[in-house]
Amino acid sequence: MSLFSVFDPTSYFMLPLNWMIMLFVLIFFPMKYYLIESGFFLMFKSVFVGVSKVFKDVSMPNYIGLNFVVTMTFLYLVINNLLGLFPFVFTGTAHPVINLGFGVVLWMSFFIMGWTKNFMNSAAHLVPEGAPMMLAPLMVIIESISHLIRPFTLSIRLAANMMAGHLIVGLLSSISTISFLGFSSSLILQNILLVLEFGVAVIQGFVFSILLLLYALEYY
Repeated sequence: MSLFSVFDPTSYFMLPLNWMIMLFVLIFFPMKYYLIESGFFLMFKSVFVGVSKVFKDVSMPNYIGLNFVVTMTFLYLVINNLLGLFPFVFTGTAHPVINLGFGVVLWMSFFIMGWTKNFMNSAAHLVPEGAPMMLAPLMVIIESISHLIRPFTLSIRLAANMMAGHLIVGLLSSISTISFLGFSSSLILQNILLVLEFGVAVIQGFVFSILLLLYALEYY
């Protein structure tokens, strides 16, 4: 062993592990250094920024994290709804169980956080402003029930609207085998309904997200 042997490359377990440090340096480079933004990513980014601005007008700049959660919820629901427009594709948002699991988890998290963070403000919503004090106990029961059924109304509304369009398309397709006139009219009506379903897919995702945001702001 000489004084300069520390500069000699050594191997452990028959592997040149000492050279691994050359690769570890690359970990500290930001990912944008390696990636080039594609057209799809730029389109998704522009849609995300535009939708985020719409929700930011409602949530105000103080709730950046809440705005991000609601925006991603909107994009997730819209993509799922649009996938259901393709033939032989069953979207999860057309099933009430999936929507209930999605809506209950988000609503419950906002509900618990609101009551633990700001108990007085959340409790004040149980009695509407200007209500007679004699009716306060009854109003508390009614408002509590209305608060508890919110995730169910969110989920059932989304599932019903997504399922209704598919059922109508199925009924229209059944008349295409009757005659040539039935086939032509069925084809035209299904194309019109497909455009309508495209709008419904976007609108229902927005309704679910904006109502979820309003409920969260009410508890906050």
